[in-house]
Amino acid sequence: MQPHDLNSSPAELDMTLLDLGPLAWVLEELRKSLEGANKALKRFLREAEGVSNSDLAALDAGQLRTARQQLHQAVGALEMVGMSAPALVLRAMETAVQKFIQTPGQCTQDAAAKIELAGFSLTHYLEDVLAGKPVSAVSLFPQYRDIQGLVGADRVHPADLWVFQWRWIEPVLNITVDARVYGGESRQLLDRLMLTLIRTGDAEAAQSLSDVCLGFAQGQTGIEPRTFWKIAAAYFEALAKGLLKIDLYVKRATLRILLQYVWLAKGTEASARLAEDLLFLCSQAKVPRSSDAPVLSAVRSSYGLTRFKPVDYESVQFGRFAPALIAQARKRIGSAKESWSAATAGDLGKFKSLNDQFSLVTDSLVKLHPPSESMARALTRVIATTVSSGQAPSPELALEVATAVLYLEAVFDDFDPNDPRLWARTARLAERLESARTGGQPQPLESWMEELYQRVNDKQTMGSVVGELRVALGVLEKSLDSFFRTPEDKKPLAVVPGQLAQMQGVLSMLGVDQAALAVMHMRELVEQMLKPDANEQQARIAGSFDRLGNNLGALSFLIDMLNYQPALAKKLFVYDAVKGELKADKDN
Repeated sequence: MQPHDLNSSPAELDMTLLDLGPLAWVLEELRKSLEGANKALKRFLREAEGVSNSDLAALDAGQLRTARQQLHQAVGALEMVGMSAPALVLRAMETAVQKFIQTPGQCTQDAAAKIELAGFSLTHYLEDVLAGKPVSAVSLFPQYRDIQGLVGADRVHPADLWVFQWRWIEPVLNITVDARVYGGESRQLLDRLMLTLIRTGDAEAAQSLSDVCLGFAQGQTGIEPRTFWKIAAAYFEALAKGLLKIDLYVKRATLRILLQYVWLAKGTEASARLAEDLLFLCSQAKVPRSSDAPVLSAVRSSYGLTRFKPVDYESVQFGRFAPALIAQARKRIGSAKESWSAATAGDLGKFKSLNDQFSLVTDSLVKLHPPSESMARALTRVIATTVSSGQAPSPELALEVATAVLYLEAVFDDFDPNDPRLWARTARLAERLESARTGGQPQPLESWMEELYQRVNDKQTMGSVVGELRVALGVLEKSLDSFFRTPEDKKPLAVVPGQLAQMQGVLSMLGVDQAALAVMHMRELVEQMLKPDANEQQARIAGSFDRLGNNLGALSFLIDMLNYQPALAKKLFVYDAVKGELKADKDN
């Protein structure tokens, strides 16, 4: 994937829409590779149990080499689909395992756990990307930092995971300052101000440093040093206005600016790496109004930084829970849902298992999202009351439990423990469950509950239809392939117009009008080929075979995307009537 244009929209934070299809295709293989690598590491650790450190070197490193190979394949897959930042995390994991091969004693339980957690985080991030969430690869930094710590990397910085096309662009400032020259006086001033800033976080010192940097910029003739000092001035202004927290990376950046001054004073070139790191920190600053921080605002505008949302790169956003725990929760909810449905229909035989099944559901809920304990308690009381009664629950109570279970099913289908609505909604469901259990008046469904039912229904419908479309496309491809191989035999082609008509109807029903137009054109092409006087050679020369093949490929891509991003699929694909082809249009 090419780096983003500086005018990219917020939706293109980490990748363009056209990258979603290839990513969806490789994600499952990526999961398998990561799973294989983790299993190989665990097998090596089992083999190493009881072996002294002196004998570890003689231990067969075959499992470690297997793990490295699995990670290497995963790196290649992500790089192939243009996911450079996540691939960097995988590359670090591969490097760590390579170090284990050289020094087996460093492959400890803790080290292997960090690699496994990094893999969980990576797949979680990619799943969110596919779901269209506004996530940034910078959020993978906690895991990336842990892995780089295993290999003793010289550089570990959140900007490593920042997807940005760097180049020197001098910001235009409407600020006039006196030029400042390099020299002993300037060096002493920088030393004093930077020491004060690092020790105390003094805002006045930061503002003075910003003014000094602007003075340096005014005194330079080259675009690169002028741009560097303007970016540095913006960085210090962000600190002066309290728009950045002073953490380890801010302190290091400040010291690196002092070192850069020394080198610039000696006549060397400005560091693009440091400038980009400072620009990254400028992208993390929240600017209320341009007038509040004019230098910072000018730099952010010049580099198009407004499209980047600040990321708390110190907090763990992904991989907080092993995928197995999420899968277990989904399975438990599914079983409880079936038993509750049977119990409400009067199947008293299901009552025996209700307590145990819902106990497992509430166990998963509290384990994965402790703030939802009130809902877990309410569910437990409702099930206990129902079982002890020995009778099917009232319709009101049955509906409340069904709604609660449906909500949990939706939550764990796309689990995000950081979703601020999760706690509020589980608390509200707990209140409704308790009211229904004690015989309170039935309450109407709230708007978000109605949306939930509609979303689940739409998803189930879409999943079923997409499955049918995949089957229909497979049959269509087989028929056309047979004809392409032996054009003189038109029997395989005879059924194609009907197949295309059926597919066109389904696509129209789903509102994918552009694809439906392409299928209609394909049908017209096939009907022309079926005419008695049709000439196969002329059809080839006219490009009919190529258009059919290209449209089949585009339809396959579209159908895959309908399964995970239906709204984007409808928006992304357009039919070119002149060329007679369906294409993915990144400008849409």
